[in-house]
Amino acid sequence: MKAKALVLLFVLSAVMLSGCTGDKTTDGGVNVTDNITTGTDGDDNITPENTSDVSLGETEHDATTEEQPTVDVPVKETTTQGPQVIDTGVPRSYTIRLEKFLSSPNTLVVAPKDTVFWINFNDPIRAFTIVSEDGLWESRSIGYRQSFSYTFNETGTYNYSILGNPRMSGTIIVK
Repeated sequence: MKAKALVLLFVLSAVMLSGCTGDKTTDGGVNVTDNITTGTDGDDNITPENTSDVSLGETEHDATTEEQPTVDVPVKETTTQGPQVIDTGVPRSYTIRLEKFLSSPNTLVVAPKDTVFWINFNDPIRAFTIVSEDGLWESRSIGYRQSFSYTFNETGTYNYSILGNPRMSGTIIVK
């Protein structure tokens, strides 16, 4: 029993001491820390020391080297309110949960070529029939833990509903 306690004590102390090895980086990256010092006048004014390689007269942008060229990225200003869709060129997938006789989220903003999945998680177990109000697909029955998916190719606002459950209707906005 004493040997187990000694081994446990040794392992715990090794784990605690392993975090006290310093600020070395092992991934080849640069580790920059701000050292905090206390003012010399006795009050507790905290002043960070300047530990970067940039002198006071130049900005970090001016201190770039040939290994790290700057890239000018045009900024696209938008003035619209609400959610914004950022088109990365890669189609994305979204999930709408049919649960507790609600669809969540009931409004979804997607980009063209994105796919939306409706998954039935309702308890008690029940099949739902999803209908496109805009005629994008034929009515489909979705059983418990099953899904239906549709890829939206054109911009616009599209509505869907679940037969017999008006609270489960929703809107897909393709921007």
